[in-house]
Amino acid sequence: MLRLAVSGYGAVAAIHAAQARGHARLTAVYGPREAKARAFAEAHGFERSAGTLEEALRDADAILICSPSPQHFEQAAQALDAGVSALVELPACGSREEAATLAEKAARRGVVVQCAHTSRYLEPYAKLGGWLREGRLGAIEQITYWRHMEPRSRSWVDDALLHHAEHPLDLFLWWFGEVRPLACAAHPQAERAQNAALAARLGEGAPVSVSISYTARIAKLQMTVIGSEHTLDTDGFSYVRSDLAGLCGQWDGQATYEAAIREQDRAFFSRCRGEAGGVAWEETMALAGLVDRFRELWVGLCA
Repeated sequence: MLRLAVSGYGAVAAIHAAQARGHARLTAVYGPREAKARAFAEAHGFERSAGTLEEALRDADAILICSPSPQHFEQAAQALDAGVSALVELPACGSREEAATLAEKAARRGVVVQCAHTSRYLEPYAKLGGWLREGRLGAIEQITYWRHMEPRSRSWVDDALLHHAEHPLDLFLWWFGEVRPLACAAHPQAERAQNAALAARLGEGAPVSVSISYTARIAKLQMTVIGSEHTLDTDGFSYVRSDLAGLCGQWDGQATYEAAIREQDRAFFSRCRGEAGGVAWEETMALAGLVDRFRELWVGLCA
């Protein structure tokens, strides 16, 4: 059975651990706070906690990297250098250059590196992708996405463009193959912006807009897809609404999220065993390159 370590002990790591139990041998948990790592290991059936990432990697075949976003690249690089396969929570890295570095390290050691493209596994988005391929909405005329979150108190700073904007951008690349960046405005005008607005066009010209905020006092999560024949909106977790009854559905949002992580992780485990599974790293590199282009537009705007 695959020996699995985890870096991180937050809510997402807990879901990964619960879904992996019975499908992998849970060896070690690493995190900077020893007491929290030890409590997490005991609660989720790991053999032990580890005081360093190096220690956690020592008897692992693979690791799930669920640590804060700014640590993903360095921890993935360390795992791959140690000959341990890695599934990295999105964002897997900060640029296409870093993505290429991870690809080179994985190839050199003959191990697997994948990113957690979790949105692709969420059932509402999976159904929407199928309807788009079937042309059920007609020609796509516009897509708008909002992800507004209330302020959170934590020890690290997230990046609206690098992290949560990547989720819809990844879906657009998956569904349509081409996204042409037009504009990016972010605030504050500094590294790791907390608010970002993006504009782009799909390959056939339909406009796309993405709005991410970490400082909203009213939370909002919605994607609206306007087609020439039908329109629908969804939060990606619990509902799809449309003017056509056949393009509607309701789900338990938490169960949808947990099921997506379970399917995603098991696909990664299959890939680690030499079987097919998971999202190819080339797609992660394409996503990183797309975000690079948006960041260049933002930097140009600030100049």
